[in-house]
Amino acid sequence: MDCRSEQLFEKHRHYILAKAAEFYAVTTNDLIKLGSFESLVFEFSRGTDNFILKLTHSLHRSRDQIMGEVEWVDHLKKNGVSVCGVIPSNNGNPVETIEIEDSYFIAYAFEKAPGNHAEKGQWSNDLILEWGRTLGRIHAATGVFKPSRESYRRFHWYEDDTLNAKKYIPADQRKVISKIEDHKNKLRSWPVDEKSYGLIHSDIHNWNFYVHNGGLRVFDTDDCHYNWLAYDIGIPLYYALRTAEIGDDNVEYARYFFKLFMEGYKKENKIDPVWITRIPDFVKLREMDLYIVITREGIADANDWCRRFMKGRREKIENDVPFLDLDFSEFC
Repeated sequence: MDCRSEQLFEKHRHYILAKAAEFYAVTTNDLIKLGSFESLVFEFSRGTDNFILKLTHSLHRSRDQIMGEVEWVDHLKKNGVSVCGVIPSNNGNPVETIEIEDSYFIAYAFEKAPGNHAEKGQWSNDLILEWGRTLGRIHAATGVFKPSRESYRRFHWYEDDTLNAKKYIPADQRKVISKIEDHKNKLRSWPVDEKSYGLIHSDIHNWNFYVHNGGLRVFDTDDCHYNWLAYDIGIPLYYALRTAEIGDDNVEYARYFFKLFMEGYKKENKIDPVWITRIPDFVKLREMDLYIVITREGIADANDWCRRFMKGRREKIENDVPFLDLDFSEFC
């Protein structure tokens, strides 16, 4: 969360939590805080059922943007995708607002996924296949999704503030800023159509789903936006390499992972092979995105994963070093 949002929450903490608890028929003592990166995240229970409550400030997302997210999640669930469903408030609303001074917090809740994270070392062939298959189901379902109002339409990838290199990267890193802007312009020159481009999750790595009885339950859809489907496909591969801590350039592991992942994906959705060959460019975009975000938040406050990621990253961006020396046409 940005400083302004944090300040407002701390100043009005008791009121905000009391209103949020009231919306979901619990008490503030029932709200267990889990995290606070871009939103405040809490867990609460009602009887034997567990739920996740999110409090997002309007500086991060507007109410309409959150409505676009929850409508999309509801659409996915109704179409058989294993996602955490939206839980309406006591008022029957998917989203509630809590007015604070000249802004507001948005309260909304989801089912809590059963199961646990898939830790490294637990990634069986079946898990990787199901990972790909789950993303394929999402893409097959999202192709026919339309928000109920135009104002609920989520943003396009190039509209995301986190990709604003000039805003968040120090001016003395002129070459980094130039490389990022050039890469964005390259991607924006590519064609867009309904079969290859749509509303995607954009962050389906192993920390954004739980494994339960052999299946995956996906959550954390805050970053859903319009992008090429192939961008969504490249993200799991990138984080698989980073999470396994075997290096960005481990071609052997990448080939093993991606072959299984795409085998699962193709059981549920088809994609033009030309977009698979562009995976390296999509992953480079995520690399740049992460570089901007970590620079914005401050490397001094970063966790071990982020510090490892940032080591030598500036030089890789400045010198156009690919994340992986692999010809993706072999997967087509």
